[in-house]
Amino acid sequence: MGAMNTQTGPPSFEASTPLPPVHWHESDHRGHVVQFYSDDSYLIEALGRFIGTALGAGDSTIVIATQEHLDSLALLLKSRGLDLAKAARQGRYVALEALETLTKFMVDAVPDPQRFRAVIAPVVERASEAAKGEQRRVVAFGEMVALLWARGQGDAAIRLEQLWNDLARTHEFSLRCAYPIKGFDQQKHGIPFLKICSEHSGVIPGESYSALSDDAERLRAVAHLQQKAEAFETEKLLHEALQSAHRALEAEIAERRLAEEKLHASELSLRELSGCLLQTQDEERRRLGRELHDTMGQHLVVLKMGLDLLKSERRPTGDAASQLLADCCGLVEQSIKEIRTMSYLLYPPMLEETGLGTAAVWYVDGFTKRSGIEATLDIPPDFDRLPREIELAVFRVLQESLTNVHRHSGSSVTNVRLFLRDGCVHLEVQDEGKGIPAAVLQSLNSAQGTVGVGLRGMQERVRHLGGSLQLDGNENGTTLRAVVPLER
Repeated sequence: MGAMNTQTGPPSFEASTPLPPVHWHESDHRGHVVQFYSDDSYLIEALGRFIGTALGAGDSTIVIATQEHLDSLALLLKSRGLDLAKAARQGRYVALEALETLTKFMVDAVPDPQRFRAVIAPVVERASEAAKGEQRRVVAFGEMVALLWARGQGDAAIRLEQLWNDLARTHEFSLRCAYPIKGFDQQKHGIPFLKICSEHSGVIPGESYSALSDDAERLRAVAHLQQKAEAFETEKLLHEALQSAHRALEAEIAERRLAEEKLHASELSLRELSGCLLQTQDEERRRLGRELHDTMGQHLVVLKMGLDLLKSERRPTGDAASQLLADCCGLVEQSIKEIRTMSYLLYPPMLEETGLGTAAVWYVDGFTKRSGIEATLDIPPDFDRLPREIELAVFRVLQESLTNVHRHSGSSVTNVRLFLRDGCVHLEVQDEGKGIPAAVLQSLNSAQGTVGVGLRGMQERVRHLGGSLQLDGNENGTTLRAVVPLER
């Protein structure tokens, strides 16, 4: 048997015929044509004309369709006077249910070439033998490919179209496939649609085009489709621009919302810090009041009693008077020492006079004596003077850090490093204590949440000068690192 024409492009037309006639496909006896439709009634009407014409001419027909379409086609053909029962007995009308036939050669959701040929080739051969006339023409209709496409198996549908083309190289028949056009309603269907069309020698558009009666109407329809395509492209570009603007707006809103949340968290944190600072200020005042009352106040009371005794009529004489006077002088010296220590702790004069380096050495030595914790200071011998506000901030961080080591770490040693590098002053305080809970570390390092007022106070001092403060710790101890730029 001759081979079917399997050209992969749309049919060509003479320049004098810009569009094909309405039913040009009806006379294509060796083609593989695909028909698209919107309404089932239009498909059945076109199929009735296609199959009815072949049966009336003595040709054989093969219809592989859904049961609904088989029943509708049979009613239509019978209404036009065709005896389908007789044609079926003669073998010229073969009706096969599409899904049932499809399952006979599908393997793992893909049409198997050998099984396809084993199922379909004998049907075509028997129909060809039953055909009347010398040419014994066979026309076939199938919508198994439409079932595959409706399942989302587009690649399998295209493969089945190719298997029909392969079969046409050894068997002569005219084949028509059909797809509902609504199955190609998404942009992603564009490339598969073109692939399907390329596997056919002809394409029948939907009824909105095929039903037009003359070339002038069809030309107007084509122009209208071109206009719709241009409008669609414009709307598509506009839609993409609007989507891009929408995404940008959403991103900006998200950024602003995040900024507002950070600002709100910062306000809460500053409010908490302000309250803690006021509380700390009150506690510091109470501590100073207790120290003044318990030490300086007692010393001055005893001193006044001694001086009153020396100037009274019962004042002692001789060695007793000398001892009492010496005791009074001792109380005066002790009071002076207490006042100097208290003033140094509040604001050491040497920080103003000789700078941070000297004040740090003095404070670390005094810390060791007061706390019993062995503290070492690593500082370059040529450590120079820094801007006043930086020296004060770093010294306060050193004070608070050592105070925390004494109160909370449980460490018996601490190491302090103070040095200049890359235009910044660096302070590191390391202990070998029990460390700091991870939640506190995260809260401080992220500048959110609530932590001790001392830690937050250090952080705010350093940030105010454009620097940073980092706290690292584990079960082996804690390390505080403060970095303050010398120039902001």
